[in-house]
Amino acid sequence: MKGLEEIEKLTELDLERIAQDESIEVPATLKHDISVKARALEMTSHKRKRIAMFSYPAAAVAVIAIGMSLTFHTTPKDTFDDPHMAYAQIEEVFEFISEKINAGMDIACTVQPVIEKTINVLK
Repeated sequence: MKGLEEIEKLTELDLERIAQDESIEVPATLKHDISVKARALEMTSHKRKRIAMFSYPAAAVAVIAIGMSLTFHTTPKDTFDDPHMAYAQIEEVFEFISEKINAGMDIACTVQPVIEKTINVLK
């Protein structure tokens, strides 16, 4: 039996040739073991997706809360005489924050399939 280092050095053609070799005895329980592992990986993948789905918004809320708490440690002074102008400024700030969070989410969603593929290849 080959060691892990030797197996990692094999090319795809070598692995395919070995897979086609019928003289190699395959354990009877291999198919069952593979399906059990596949189901376990699928379940952990779903858990990761669920965690990611809830962790990004939670992280965004935490960042906003921390930012607001750091901002409000000083005594706030009234910079607007007109409440409508103040409201417009707040809307602009929240829109800016929303754009940045959406850009980050787009990057995370783009990278996630690559990360999952890499994890599957490594396992």
